[in-house]
Amino acid sequence: MFVSQHHNKDGSDLRGGSKRNLRNNVRHLKEAFGDVRLRELNEQTIHSWYYGEHPNGEWQFRSECISLKMILRAACDTGMKGMPPLLASNPFTLPVPPEPEAHSLDVPPVTPEELHCIYDAMPGYTRLSVYLAACVGGLRIGEVCGLQVDDFDLENLTLTIRRGVTRGENDLGPSQLGRLKTTGSRRTVPIPALLLPMIKDHIEDREDRTSPMFFQAKRGEILATNTLRNQFDRARKKANRPDLLFHTLRVTHSTQLMLHGGTLKEAMNSLGHVQEETTLKHYQRIVPEHHRDVTDRTAAYLLASDPTVASTLLLTGHKPEDPATSSWATIALLMGQVANLMAAVIPEQEMKTNARQVTAA
Repeated sequence: MFVSQHHNKDGSDLRGGSKRNLRNNVRHLKEAFGDVRLRELNEQTIHSWYYGEHPNGEWQFRSECISLKMILRAACDTGMKGMPPLLASNPFTLPVPPEPEAHSLDVPPVTPEELHCIYDAMPGYTRLSVYLAACVGGLRIGEVCGLQVDDFDLENLTLTIRRGVTRGENDLGPSQLGRLKTTGSRRTVPIPALLLPMIKDHIEDREDRTSPMFFQAKRGEILATNTLRNQFDRARKKANRPDLLFHTLRVTHSTQLMLHGGTLKEAMNSLGHVQEETTLKHYQRIVPEHHRDVTDRTAAYLLASDPTVASTLLLTGHKPEDPATSSWATIALLMGQVANLMAAVIPEQEMKTNARQVTAA
């Protein structure tokens, strides 16, 4: 009953994966507590479960804690038609465990070479999906499958994400168009001009031009997320990146957008986020090459007044691991030192000129 009556914070019904996950949590909790009735749960019983073994893993345990706390909180409220609460107080007094470290946070963004390799390995009718996810708004896989031709404003080079693809209320039925993951997920994002010819060609090459869908399924009206995910999984192996997920393209978009000068606010708008923490924690990666480059350029700025640094680098024939970036740092360092020398020489010349003018007078 709790599953059927539970709603989102905004009052909307649970749907898809959210309802499935809650149902799974309730099932696991019933297995864990056995025949213990809800009104019989106490702190000791919950402590024994909390500090016991959890074979389904840290993430599942945390999710079960959240669900159990919600169930017990609801049991402390007055029931329908003024029925007294089942519990006088919530016996779950322990903290919900923090989020475990996600393994996906260790997956590096896709490189340009890998992205092109994956694009080439995808079927022709869906290959543009990887470029869109990586370059336009960091699209989720369900958002990609839900795209329609009218979502693209090719004159103003914008894309509006309006819907996603789900499998119905219980996440078990056929693919269908549905709401986006969150209210903030609806967004309008820029389309890079480089992709315009590809998008136009894709629209023209669709098998059924009367269909509103941008990506069309071989069977049925809606491209299933599992179909696109399976295609991507095969293509990523061709790029020798078995660790990649389709979601990594979304991470790649956010990371590279900020590395190329985008602001945090712009990254949040692209991804449809409303909280900075979500973008920074889950969608930003450190790119070692960029980190080294900015470190070299920072040092070039800070050491610009030391005439021995750049000359030492040149005289010793120092060869950095990435000469393409470090050579620019060396040039910047030399230019900074030249500027400092000029700043020192020019005032000295002016003093000599002024002295000669005084003597002549």
